[in-house]
Amino acid sequence: MDRPLGAARRYASALLSAVSDATAAARLSSELDRLADVVSAPGARLLLDDPRATVPSRVTALTSAAGGTVTPRVIALLTMLARRRQLISVPAIAVAVREALDLRNGITAARVSSALDLGEGERASIEKHAQTIAGGAVRVAYTVDESLVGGVTLRVGDRLVDGSVKGRLARMREQILSAAG
Repeated sequence: MDRPLGAARRYASALLSAVSDATAAARLSSELDRLADVVSAPGARLLLDDPRATVPSRVTALTSAAGGTVTPRVIALLTMLARRRQLISVPAIAVAVREALDLRNGITAARVSSALDLGEGERASIEKHAQTIAGGAVRVAYTVDESLVGGVTLRVGDRLVDGSVKGRLARMREQILSAAG
């Protein structure tokens, strides 16, 4: 496990252990998502990494830019991260919180890669197939990968369903090479 992801998971675990119910956990996740969007915005690092800015001014700027309310627990996390000059890890912590909540709620992560953007009908069909594979609820993330040429790949947990043209060509190549000896 690489260090930044491991640290993000530890922060997420600590945050969620202090939350009493599902509504509060969802609110916490939403706050972190808003903050992650701000941290990920172009130019944000100029302010967040500015050595002339004080810790409170960095935290205030970040929470103001995120809009909405930010709970004291999250402000405490931001203050600690600002002191350590680690505000850049907020997006990873937001992802780790979402993953932990999904695990807690029995939701399996699925990833779909396609050569082109998929329509709503195609997405619904893929999500239904992912639910069948997972045996329950799934949260699907979509990416476009033009190297697939056509078709899609679906990863649910550790299972991969490769329906891409690239995958089919690779399998045909393997069959030809194994038949040739």
